[in-house]
Amino acid sequence: MNLLAHNYFTRGFWGDESWTALISQFNLGEIIRVTSEDYHPPFYYFIVHFWGNIFGFGETAIRLISLIFFLLTPVTVFFLTNKFFKNLTKSLTASLLVLLSPILVTYAFEARSYALLAFLSVASALAFWQSRTEKGYFWRALYLIFGAMSVYTHYYAWFILASHGLYLLIFERRYFKKLLPFAVGILAIQLPWIPKLLSQVGAVDQSYWIAPINYRTHWEFFLRVAGGDYTTVFQHPASYLIIFLTLFGLFTKTTKKDYRFSPEIKFLLCWIIIPTLLPTIISVKTPIFFYRYLIFSAIPLLILAVHGLFKLQRPLPLLSLSLLLGLYALVDFNSFARYPDSMRETVEQVYQSKTPGDGPVYTVLPAFAEVMYYADPTDQILVSPEGLVQFSGKSLLDAFVRRGRVEIVSPPDRQSYWFLEPGPKATFITPGILPK
Repeated sequence: MNLLAHNYFTRGFWGDESWTALISQFNLGEIIRVTSEDYHPPFYYFIVHFWGNIFGFGETAIRLISLIFFLLTPVTVFFLTNKFFKNLTKSLTASLLVLLSPILVTYAFEARSYALLAFLSVASALAFWQSRTEKGYFWRALYLIFGAMSVYTHYYAWFILASHGLYLLIFERRYFKKLLPFAVGILAIQLPWIPKLLSQVGAVDQSYWIAPINYRTHWEFFLRVAGGDYTTVFQHPASYLIIFLTLFGLFTKTTKKDYRFSPEIKFLLCWIIIPTLLPTIISVKTPIFFYRYLIFSAIPLLILAVHGLFKLQRPLPLLSLSLLLGLYALVDFNSFARYPDSMRETVEQVYQSKTPGDGPVYTVLPAFAEVMYYADPTDQILVSPEGLVQFSGKSLLDAFVRRGRVEIVSPPDRQSYWFLEPGPKATFITPGILPK
């Protein structure tokens, strides 16, 4: 029973999730303004805004949105893989692996846009694949809709759409003109946001928190996508098994028709390689490569692994699948059982200990959203100017400054105060006494 009450779904918000909860309570115009001054487009926050006005802006209520999109993802994978393989067993296996994919499970329990992006990557892939050969406009219209939702959810969606276009240019050029108007339509829908996008690109050039790529960047990205976001004893075995199954499927010839990759396999490879390669190239100059933005890569990777799984000789398919499902289940259980301390507990402790003479509560920008979310709504939050340039999220801080709820001011030298910082950590500071 303790696990049901204390788990990764019910834990307190961390910084970015608090950011989601706070911005989504603004009106749509203010959401647009704040997101245009930050680094992510507004569509996900619109969804949370309307959802929250009905179900509330609590931790579990907002995270339920991600859980819904996560559950829709393996359903959509089933329809996509059924179009690819025309095999019910393969389609069900791919859907099951996606359902248990550790990195997708982790972000199914976070109030961020990643589960939505993963779902839209599959939905747009399905619409794209069907659009190639359809005589009408149904799937192409869906492709336009899903594509527009994607690019207003996360800018990495453009790398996904680029993989579709490059697939056509390289492998099926005869369909390129057929889908070009709808790709242009997606671009036209985002035209109003282009000036804001360009200003955000300029801000990234000046200062951003993503570290430059190094020799371990892509290996760690693969480990997280294939074996889970957190380091466990099961992460490497699961990742190695995925590598083996994928390579076995790509390079083992079981029939005469296997001497060339099928269109479906080429498409899956484009879906993995292009969205990984493009930000890697950009990151040589401006670091933007971040594994979390690419969690959707787990989907085509697992489909390719299923392709290899069914090339094995019996009883190896069942044994390999059982092993992989077991590893994934263990990783998922460990992830779900995590209940890290959050600013929720820290703020509660401060309010329990705080007396009228303790002075105000200060924080810094990296912890601001968490403090703001959990603090008493009647309290004015004071934010130290330390680090305001180095961290994203300042646009939300500016919005609360405009509303009079927050003041940016340096902590006093001759007055006691509480100081809340990332960790989370609370310190009571008294003039002339070193904090413990």
